[in-house]
This record gives sequence, C-alpha cells and structure tokens, in this order.
Amino acid sequence: MYIKTRGQRKLLYRSKWVRKGEADNTHGYAKPYRVWSLPADTQELPAELSAILTMEERAFVDANVCAVARLEAERVRKNEVDPIWRLEEAERLALEAARCSERGVVPDSKVAAVQSALLKVRTMSTFKSQVSPVEAPLSASQSKPDPMREALKAIQTARDAVLAGRYGSAPAEGVRSTQTYKLWSEIFDVVGGADGNSLMRALQGRGFAKTRGK
Repeated sequence: MYIKTRGQRKLLYRSKWVRKGEADNTHGYAKPYRVWSLPADTQELPAELSAILTMEERAFVDANVCAVARLEAERVRKNEVDPIWRLEEAERLALEAARCSERGVVPDSKVAAVQSALLKVRTMSTFKSQVSPVEAPLSASQSKPDPMREALKAIQTARDAVLAGRYGSAPAEGVRSTQTYKLWSEIFDVVGGADGNSLMRALQGRGFAKTRGK
C-alpha cells in the first residue's frame, strides 16, 4: 500500500500484478488501484476502512496519516495558549516590517502601539518582582525535584510517543497480550488502582483527593 496526497486528502492505493498476456500485455506490470480517500486531518481510522485493511496496512496508514494529523492538532492546540510562539511570530513580522520600511516609513504611533503591547507581556523578571519576600525562600524539600511533577512530565512524554505512532496500532485480536497493554495496565494500577498502593489512594489518605461517594 502507498499514499498519495491530493489537496487536503490522502488517497490510499494498492497494486495488483497483471501477468503477461492477461490483458493482451507483452509483459507483466503492477497496476495501481485506489482503495480509499481520507481527509488529511483524519486522526482515527474509520471503522469501514479498518475492516478492509490488513494489520500491517492499518499500522502504515495510522503512522503516515492519523499520527501526523494528531501531532498537528496537538501543535495547534498548544499554539492557541502559547505566548512564546506568538512572540516568535511577532519578532519575525517585526523584522519583515523593518525590511519593508526601507521602501516606505511607518507612523511612529504604530511602533509605539507595538511597544506598549509588549510591556503588558508578563516576563520572568516581572514575575520575580511580584513575589513577596515571605514566599521567596524555599524549604529543603521544596528545592528538590517534585516527584508528582516529574511523573506528569513522564506521562505527557508517553502520550506524545503514542500519538506519534511509536507503538503502532493494536492488533485486531489478542491486544491484552501485547507489551503495550500490559504496561498501560501497570501504570493505571499505580496511578488510580483500587488497592492501597496506588497514588490515588495515597492522595486520598492525605486529603488531597476525594473518596468516591463522600
């Protein structure tokens, strides 16, 4: 199977071998035929398509279409709330404006408006100046890496790896025997399992999480 891009769609093709003499041909050749057409932003395989693909084909399409779309959607989602990206774009546009201004100057008020807007951006220096002296000192335990924050980062990294297709797609049968499923089950038990050794139970014991029904 291979994929062609046409506009905002992904076309899935297979090839069929035409033997010599089968269609009055003097030699054998591979004849392509289209299997399906997907929007380029498809994040999950449609059930109808998944049903006609082999396990290898499903993994191939998921890695080359769906995973790419999921990463792009995640990038867009992050950019919606990312001030750094906006400032980088502002810097790029300001440099373009500087080059264009060599052919025609701009009003001082336009530059002043941009400078005024930048002064409203909360930076590290302005944040530190707003922290009260009482809040500034950290205890020895606070200065150490936060295990829960480190766990959050690790889970986010794992999520991104899954979205990027590192583990491919689950087989149609026997998913519980895969290493990926077993790891997820262990993670689930450690984080939110019902036994007393889970993080959730520990937080409930300390009053940071509510017990169901209370």
